[in-house]
Amino acid sequence: VADALSSARSRSLNVATIVVLVLALLSSLLSSGFTCTNAVSNPYQTFLGPVGVYTWNSVCGVLILIAMILFPVNVEGNSLSEELAHSCSTSLQTHLGSKHSYGYSYWIMLLILLLNAASLTIIYFYDHARYSKKKEQERPIENAPKDVILF
Repeated sequence: VADALSSARSRSLNVATIVVLVLALLSSLLSSGFTCTNAVSNPYQTFLGPVGVYTWNSVCGVLILIAMILFPVNVEGNSLSEELAHSCSTSLQTHLGSKHSYGYSYWIMLLILLLNAASLTIIYFYDHARYSKKKEQERPIENAPKDVILF
């Protein structure tokens, strides 16, 4: 009974990880679409603008982080590496001191997370610089001499 419960829990965590990764991929595609839309046109302060890119980059980053947590929890908690070693081994030796090793595909998710954070930072500073420039263009009227304003 304990084996069946462990297997069901492992299977549900595998499915949850895959669903989270698919949702992260979809949100990444939406973010890319909004970024391309912003590059071609100039939607100002709509959901297609910086707000949409913020939203979908943030959703993608959070989902990738969740997947990066779920996968090791599943592997470590259910001893999936040892189970795989037992099923692939031809000899009856015990696997003492086995350790879990994650391949490059796991660490690419960390790169995706860092690139999402970099993208959010770039968009924030660009949006802030544009807002500052807009406010700066409004100031010269306040600093102009009064006789020029009366003219």
